[in-house]
Amino acid sequence: MYNFQILKKEPKYQIIFWSSVLNGIGGRFAQVGSFALLYLLTESGAALGLLMALLVLPTIIFAPISGYLADRFYKAKLLFWTDLLRAPFALLPIWATMTEELGLLYLSTFIIASGQAIYNPVRFSIIPDIVEKRNLVSVNGLEQNIVGITLVFGSLLGGIIAFISNMHVLFIFHAAFLMLAAILIWRLTKSNTAKSSKMEVAESSLKKSRFLIVRVALLRVFLMVMLLMPLANGVDNVIFNLIALEVFDKGDLGVGLIYSALGIGFVLSSTIVKWIRRKYIAIGVVMILLEGAGHILLSQSFFFIQALALAILITFVGGISNICFDTVLMKILPASKRGFLFGTLSMFQNSSMGIAMIGAGFLTEWLPPLQTSFLVGVTYIAFALAFMLVFRSVNFRTSIRKLKRLDIK
Repeated sequence: MYNFQILKKEPKYQIIFWSSVLNGIGGRFAQVGSFALLYLLTESGAALGLLMALLVLPTIIFAPISGYLADRFYKAKLLFWTDLLRAPFALLPIWATMTEELGLLYLSTFIIASGQAIYNPVRFSIIPDIVEKRNLVSVNGLEQNIVGITLVFGSLLGGIIAFISNMHVLFIFHAAFLMLAAILIWRLTKSNTAKSSKMEVAESSLKKSRFLIVRVALLRVFLMVMLLMPLANGVDNVIFNLIALEVFDKGDLGVGLIYSALGIGFVLSSTIVKWIRRKYIAIGVVMILLEGAGHILLSQSFFFIQALALAILITFVGGISNICFDTVLMKILPASKRGFLFGTLSMFQNSSMGIAMIGAGFLTEWLPPLQTSFLVGVTYIAFALAFMLVFRSVNFRTSIRKLKRLDIK
């Protein structure tokens, strides 16, 4: 596959790629195990809601802080310690099973999610430092492979492992994968290019950095995208489960199959990166429009196989949109503030996602899943049209000049 050849050309990114695959699959194993354990101990929807809140809350707290640290310290070392220090806490749910102490499961979830909230902005900000600019779009294609591999192997394989053995094995695997990811990243800490761009960082305060998103028109639009898109994405997460469980009555196997289909779509999206060379924003917005069309078609599904095919289509075009927008951000964000800015955008993105997932629970009480899917489709199309208008109103050259000045000062 074309974009996998980039791993040979970018050996430093290859380390990031495989460590992220281990990190992601381990995290999915832990999610499967945690949800199963929580159901076993409580059979409570409120308890599940609290667990979901603990997955989202750390991003709101830590993402901007971790991004700021990434702009001033050794990024590879931050990634290394984030993985290594989480490994012991990944085993806490086993103790929770033995003692039936729910607080241990919540503590483990919060610490693991806090580590991930630190890990993601740092990881995003290191990629442009170690990858040639001309390879960024191909690398962002591989990033969608990570999402797809994590969904397919993490969710489906996690369910199979839990079924044939027990949930304890999932937590052991999670801890082991975090350790292996840390060992891989350790190799990157020995590289000079893995250091933070601290030497080239323009000295400025955290307070000044906060206002960059407001002052630069292009970043304001990306903030709008980060706030609005997760509102629909969060409802997606609930809808796909309900389509498998309620609409087609396929049980846990159906949930596993639909998540696998979602993962396949993300993997396939990476195959078209060799044809994406320009007009990233225009392509990204059009893909959101097609994502909405996919949901409208999904709302008319009569067969489960039809729903699976449309799930692949939806994440295929969604993955292309992610590739395009991430490539633009990696190219335009100033190296001296890349971590902080991406951390701040991630905070808004995940906050919006959390709100949407909570709201989706109430929405599906009033509307059947397929009708909800139709509503989500219309929402995606409305967002795409709004993004077209707003992006067209932005003076790109002025925004990029402002951002470039930040690294020169």
